[in-house]
Amino acid sequence: MSAKKFTRTAINAILNRSDRAVEVGIVRLNQLQTADERTEQTTKYHNNQGFQSCHARRGTYMANWVMSGRKLTGDHLAKARKICLKHSGQLTKIANGEWELPKLVVPKTR
Repeated sequence: MSAKKFTRTAINAILNRSDRAVEVGIVRLNQLQTADERTEQTTKYHNNQGFQSCHARRGTYMANWVMSGRKLTGDHLAKARKICLKHSGQLTKIANGEWELPKLVVPKTR
């Protein structure tokens, strides 16, 4: 039996209905940034992984917020959802196991 394959449309639907999926997605996108990009909250390499340069600072901030155990709400959640939808192709690859990431435990938000 083969593993379930997600489509980008399916990932977009999940992101549109689940705030928690958005929080996990923003953290996963941040994980795709290189260590120096995460530290500097920027995009330095054109490797088609992680945030676009226009999303790097905000996306890194939001990922750190979520990783500290807090929730994204209001305008922050809306902007995170927009970023995740823009980068949902990458999230689809992660969901389908095409890109290996270290095991990640995103803390339950307060």
